[in-house]
Amino acid sequence: MTRLLAIESSSETCSAALHDGADTRERHEHAPMRHAELLLPSVQALLAEADIGLAELDAIAFGRGPGSFTSLRIGIGVVQGLAWGAEVPVIPVSSLAAVALEAIELSGGDQTLVRVALDARMQQVYHCDFRAQGPDSIIALSRERVCDPGELSDTPDEPFIVAGNGFERFEELEQQAGNAVHSFPQLLPRASMIVRLALDWLRDNEPLPAALAQPVYIRNEVAVKPSRD
Repeated sequence: MTRLLAIESSSETCSAALHDGADTRERHEHAPMRHAELLLPSVQALLAEADIGLAELDAIAFGRGPGSFTSLRIGIGVVQGLAWGAEVPVIPVSSLAAVALEAIELSGGDQTLVRVALDARMQQVYHCDFRAQGPDSIIALSRERVCDPGELSDTPDEPFIVAGNGFERFEELEQQAGNAVHSFPQLLPRASMIVRLALDWLRDNEPLPAALAQPVYIRNEVAVKPSRD
């Protein structure tokens, strides 16, 4: 019986989930700029509801990004603090893969190609293509990258699904969304999907030491306000 805590903080949503070995409960809220305020209380509430202590967890899974520099840093900080304090290992999971998994589930669970594009600010998107390999298993068909929306103008030559808020925020992607067999522009990464991907990962891998809980930013540049003279 595997007990997992999951944290996802890469986007505008603040999300935590707890798998107690049988069921998964989740706290998921659209809360831009409130990750530092909401994340730890959500974790504490989930553990209290399930009557599970941190030290009883088998691992802490987390959305490693790509995503917002600030919110990812907050989430990873919580993960490292909890994992180190309770001596619990960690499992990094792609935040883009979490979006793809939910899109596959909503579309009926087939093996259709899923194109994920999340708003990366600066008029760019985080992108990766995926395909399902099983109920909770997916494979990346391309590398995760940050790019201009126009670079995704090539329509796949097979039926495909689109997912992520990039498809509702950029005109360049609207036509592609219209050609998809399913379109889920409202989807953002959530912790319940992180749980499912982490459980699948554990079938063939061991969790990692807490020190290896690191984010994936992809892009080093961050928005900097000009200084005032």
